[in-house]
Amino acid sequence: MAKIKVSRRTVLRGVGAALGLPCLEAMLPKHSAFAAEPMLPRPVRLAWVFFPNGTTPESWHPQTAGRSWEITPSLEPLREHREDLTVLSGLAQVNARSLGDGPGDHARSAAAFLTGAHPYKTGGTRISVGKSADQIAAEQIGQGTRLPSIELGIEGGKPAGACDSGYACAYSNNISWKTASQPMSKEINPQLAFDRLFGTGGGTAASDSLLLKRSILDLVAHDAQQLHRQLGASDRDKLDEYLSSVRETERRIQRMSTPVEGDVGKHRPNEKPKDLREHIRVMFDILTLAFQTDTTRVATLMLGNEGSNATFPMIGVNEGHHHLSHHQNDPEKVAKIASIDKFLAEQFAYFVGRLKETSEGQSNLLDNCLVVYGCAIRDGNRHDHHDLPILMAGRGGGTVVPGNHLQYASETPLNNLFLTMLSIAGAHVDQFGDSTGKLELS
Repeated sequence: MAKIKVSRRTVLRGVGAALGLPCLEAMLPKHSAFAAEPMLPRPVRLAWVFFPNGTTPESWHPQTAGRSWEITPSLEPLREHREDLTVLSGLAQVNARSLGDGPGDHARSAAAFLTGAHPYKTGGTRISVGKSADQIAAEQIGQGTRLPSIELGIEGGKPAGACDSGYACAYSNNISWKTASQPMSKEINPQLAFDRLFGTGGGTAASDSLLLKRSILDLVAHDAQQLHRQLGASDRDKLDEYLSSVRETERRIQRMSTPVEGDVGKHRPNEKPKDLREHIRVMFDILTLAFQTDTTRVATLMLGNEGSNATFPMIGVNEGHHHLSHHQNDPEKVAKIASIDKFLAEQFAYFVGRLKETSEGQSNLLDNCLVVYGCAIRDGNRHDHHDLPILMAGRGGGTVVPGNHLQYASETPLNNLFLTMLSIAGAHVDQFGDSTGKLELS
């Protein structure tokens, strides 16, 4: 049992650092201990994980609808999480199509993915698309957390100019939009993302700790020790587990750093780590900590800019992703795209696993999340925007029964899914983009 009552907003403080806490038994009303009230509601977190360039549909999409759906070759890394996933087929993003604007499907697909709007075609500064679903959520359910939302990515990209057939780079490089003309710039540097989560905004102590290969835990040690003494046994164990997770995330970031020339003992974090797998996974670690501490309930992560030509030498793919996506049915290129699909699914499986292993009350963090994994191009070779590769992890606080492949009518708006997610999380929106209603997710 808890010895004291702790506010859900309690943070461990140090100079330039503010470390949020996971949900502890001591934060609950006395009559609402987990054992006595196992169904105590938790906040629902929303996340969107975007990947570029579409897929190889034949290897990605399950063919069997319902609860007997099969794990496909591209989704094989997700096999152990099958009962936590919902595959959604038949969804379309109409506003990613040309609609008379000619080529530029990659830029349009990223811009329309979360906004449900058709981007204004310009290579200049007069960008316009729409407010994205995550930012609607941030406005309505994000005001009770320290960060209304967090936007992360793996690739930076050009800050200006055109990137795809006359479309501004802003469209290809962002899925989160605060307003029709203001994208929410994503953070690709793991350390800066970590600092945003645990820094106070008034100094660089968190950054300096990593630079010196020290721990942010050193900065908050006094508060942590004081709280530890006041907690019951189960909460002490949970606090220790959480602090260990924070430290391991720090170590992963530090391993990506490079020595500062002429300054022994200091390491400077790389803006873009060389190890893609580690880069993606540490970003997922940061998102897990953000949700675990209720620092935010809304997040996006771009695994690549749309039209990305990244290479994947770690799996034997040395050609650019975008180049390969225009495979013209060349079997060797198709196989390499399928390998990339599988690699990215493996990284998403890591995130699902991290959420699932993080306890929250008598369930786990994943059970209180809805995490979409997908994009708004079905097949990079065809540049089509129907029957999109979309799956969702989590139970949304008990509102979704996963382990299912839901086959919707052809051309069902993708925006119907996002409208449904917003409603489940407590955001009140009557319509979003071309939505026609909420989806049945059971």
